[in-house]
Amino acid sequence: MFRLRNPFLPGLLLALVGIVRPWLEATMARHMVAELPLLFAIGWLVAYTTGCADGRQRHSYCPAMLLSALLITSVWMLPVALDYAVIHVAANALKVAGMLLAGFLAGSAWRAAGAIVQGFFLVNWAWMTITAGLLYQDAPRQLCSVYLTDQQWMAGVGLVTLGAAVLSIWLIHTVFLPLSARPDETAEHA
Repeated sequence: MFRLRNPFLPGLLLALVGIVRPWLEATMARHMVAELPLLFAIGWLVAYTTGCADGRQRHSYCPAMLLSALLITSVWMLPVALDYAVIHVAANALKVAGMLLAGFLAGSAWRAAGAIVQGFFLVNWAWMTITAGLLYQDAPRQLCSVYLTDQQWMAGVGLVTLGAAVLSIWLIHTVFLPLSARPDETAEHA
């Protein structure tokens, strides 16, 4: 059976992303909403596979690790960064390494950070992603030299959807499900 903690899984997934890279980067939406999150998820999986995501991190490092991940991911939302990543091999390698590092840092710090710190960084990431998506949709002219305006609009829709979906999943998992699992305190006092 193939386990999620298989040490070869992140490398296999990274190789798969490398194989389909031309297809992923053919449109701005796939580049921003598929490739970048996949690379981030592979970095997160590396943290999980190596045992760094088990929550034994020192709590004092978690905000710095999550801030680094947030800053790295924000760089790749800029149109000029996407252009460089498509045009220059070195910039593309930096994008891959940066997104893998961001995923690894976030995955390593996530459990130890706790719900409040997670919420702070996740809400800020979602807000930034949704805002970037809205700006991409409403831009009166082409922002990327590599991608056309209609692709820019689709990437904006994808970013809004991605930001809202990730935030909603986190809220359901971290806030609403634990609240619904608690026994009704009013029934105990009656």
